[in-house]
Amino acid sequence: MKLTRILIVLAMALALAACRHGSQQSRLARPVVDPEMLKLTKEQIFERGEQQFTHKRWQRARTYYTYVYENFPNDPLARRGLLRIADTFYAQGDDVSLVEAQYKYRDFLNRYPGSENADYAMLQIANVSYKQMQKPDRDQQKTHEAVEKFNDMIKTHPRSPLRPEAEKKLQQVLDRLAQHEQIVAHYYMKRRLYDAAVSRLNGVVEQYPNFSGRDAVFYDLATSLDQLGRKGEARLYYERVVSEFPKSDFAAKAKRVLDQRKAA
Repeated sequence: MKLTRILIVLAMALALAACRHGSQQSRLARPVVDPEMLKLTKEQIFERGEQQFTHKRWQRARTYYTYVYENFPNDPLARRGLLRIADTFYAQGDDVSLVEAQYKYRDFLNRYPGSENADYAMLQIANVSYKQMQKPDRDQQKTHEAVEKFNDMIKTHPRSPLRPEAEKKLQQVLDRLAQHEQIVAHYYMKRRLYDAAVSRLNGVVEQYPNFSGRDAVFYDLATSLDQLGRKGEARLYYERVVSEFPKSDFAAKAKRVLDQRKAA
């Protein structure tokens, strides 16, 4: 009987200790609110966030934006708060922060699909992919994602004042893909695989009509066709370099080739 009573007392003591520990943990887990915020209006708190954002104190800025968003969920300022939280991650710019930024912008669109800032959120989702793009000689998965997301933004908000920015970035992204194809073509040319090079370069001409490096593509096409003995086709591309890009360095090279052929 004594042993039983001892065991019961021990069990009760352990249970009491566990309750105290749990209570302490609960108290510790509660978020600490800066007393200063309790004295400010939501507008003043949001403005504090903007000040911290200006000084690139991203974590501190998020503290203010998060307080507004969580404590005034039905206020228009809360929507801006969520968007600005995403902006802080985007501005930080490191790999982890960019992933978080894209998630936050998507969260904003899911919660407020009819917001007047929906076009901005979509543009920023595309801009995240834009920032994640790798160099032209690397994998282009993120570049393809950026193309898709910029097109989504333009299609969804065709009258947005942000459309010119989206279109400008989209062209830069398409240029990156064209450069990648051009690099692959150069690889084939160095190995005298001219049929493969011509195939790649023709793809650039067809798929990327506004590519800023078309003068180089035309010259490479002419060179590759020359090596394949397709002199007539090669001459057409040399002539296009000269006529369409007269100030290009490739125009001077193409003109020399054409002059040599006339003299022969």
